[in-house]
Amino acid sequence: MPVFPCTGNTGGGITPAPARSAPPFPAIDTVIREATAAHRQFPTLDRVHVLTDRLRVYIEAAAAELENSAGVRPDVLAATREARHRLGLGPGYSGGYGSAITFARSLGRAAEELLHFQRTLTKENS
Repeated sequence: MPVFPCTGNTGGGITPAPARSAPPFPAIDTVIREATAAHRQFPTLDRVHVLTDRLRVYIEAAAAELENSAGVRPDVLAATREARHRLGLGPGYSGGYGSAITFARSLGRAAEELLHFQRTLTKENS
């Protein structure tokens, strides 16, 4: 029986706390939905930056994947060019909250289109 039965502590040494896993990344669908609805929900500026960073990474990876797998489909290539163009635009000169939300929404729409083409090509190749 432990020395301190209410706590379960045996009194001998420190019991390590169980390791906590990091919270899982939200699915890209959730990130896109949150970014495109940013004008209605008004997230904090830090959250907008997190969304923007996640969308940047997704767009870069998805655009490269689609260009390699799409062959010569002009609609897919146009979507990847548009997404890369939006990445290059940046949040604007003012660097304020409004331009950050506008940029996140723009990236969200581009990512949504890339996701649509990824799913379409996956269905076609299956």
